[in-house]
Amino acid sequence: MDLYYSLTSPYARVVRMALIEKEKSDAVTHHVVNPWEDAPELVRANPLVRVPTLVADDGTVLTECLLLIRFLEREWPSHSLLPKTGFSRNMSEAGLAMGLIDTGVHMLLGRKIAGEAFDESALGQRRRRAVTSTLDALDKAPPGPFPELGAIATMVALDYLAFRFPEFDWPQGRPSLEAWHADHAGRNSVKETAPRDS
Repeated sequence: MDLYYSLTSPYARVVRMALIEKEKSDAVTHHVVNPWEDAPELVRANPLVRVPTLVADDGTVLTECLLLIRFLEREWPSHSLLPKTGFSRNMSEAGLAMGLIDTGVHMLLGRKIAGEAFDESALGQRRRRAVTSTLDALDKAPPGPFPELGAIATMVALDYLAFRFPEFDWPQGRPSLEAWHADHAGRNSVKETAPRDS
């Protein structure tokens, strides 16, 4: 299998962390690409030119973070990210975290298109309120344990905010969420996939 991803994509990081937690990272060949530069190998694999993209051994191309998680769960059910105990809680946490990731990515794209003026626009302000309210909700009810999907997605969301929007200072005033993050920041899946510019 071939996995195409960038070192900054939070969606790709969810999949990369999942592979590590499932002890299957070595079962795929890793390809770091820049989707903004239309990397030829990514264009050939995925006409949407998005990461993550996984090319299965039979040539089937799989895209979209959560669909890839479902595929990985079916291929390698051990070390499940979707345990039966607490399933609805896990799904709820994953949904909240993925929404936070989406909001952060939309804010980044807004800045790329409109510059700093995006932050002051009605949409920009709405996005910022969504980030704040979601972080507050996560502080009141931090996610469950690793390697559950909700925990992986929350870690990715928090680290993405710190990486792209340090001005949010998300730990400030959120002691429960900060403690949760600190408890899991030393995991191999977290350290090995930390977002960084290539």
